[in-house]
Amino acid sequence: MARGGGMKHALTLGGQVPMAVGGLLAALLIATLAATVVPGLGGWLVLDVEEGWRLLQAWRYVTWPFVESPLPASLFTLLFAGLLLVWLGRLLTVAWGEVVFLRRVLLISAGAGVITALLLAPFGWELRVHGIWPLVNALLVCWGLLYPDQRLSWFGVVEMRGLTVARIIAVGTPAWALLLGPPGLGPLERLAAYLPNLAALLVAWLLVGGGPRRGWRRLTGRWRETRLRRARSRFEVVDPGPRPPRDWLN
Repeated sequence: MARGGGMKHALTLGGQVPMAVGGLLAALLIATLAATVVPGLGGWLVLDVEEGWRLLQAWRYVTWPFVESPLPASLFTLLFAGLLLVWLGRLLTVAWGEVVFLRRVLLISAGAGVITALLLAPFGWELRVHGIWPLVNALLVCWGLLYPDQRLSWFGVVEMRGLTVARIIAVGTPAWALLLGPPGLGPLERLAAYLPNLAALLVAWLLVGGGPRRGWRRLTGRWRETRLRRARSRFEVVDPGPRPPRDWLN
């Protein structure tokens, strides 16, 4: 088999997934393995908010989601997040195409990284940002907004609509941060610890949900519908009685 064909066969898992999705899986596995074998290398891939000069290294804003904790501690994370990434990647590449899918993955990663750095660095917050879950959750929100009526079964027990899944993630992430965040921290500090997750969800909403402009149009549309409904309720329907003969003239 030719070298190019062998690489394509490996990235598509034997033709089972799009090449873009296989490339993301490969990046996740390679970056995590490299950080496990050479811990110093992982320090060059994560988004380090502790030292300001490291925020000028642009590649960190793209590589941070693909670095997990050293193996074998992150084995189950790689397994479950990888399965979700494959499932979401198949659906989203059908909706967007592989090029747009990769572009939006990079926008979510870079956008969340930039927002996190801009909000935390000025206050001297010490945080090393890495991990695939913010990106996976953001893609799950993208799927829910694109397919609001499609059903998702969680372990064959609970079934939810796509829009319901997106709403639960959007509301549940800050709630999780406030209730189950790092102990000993105040509410704002707990939210700051989960800022990469919240920022990734925000970027996903801006890309797929339409952002503030679409939200404003929905809000004003509902307001106009409410006013029209109230105006209609003021009118009384009058029975015109029997119709006049057809030979009558107006």
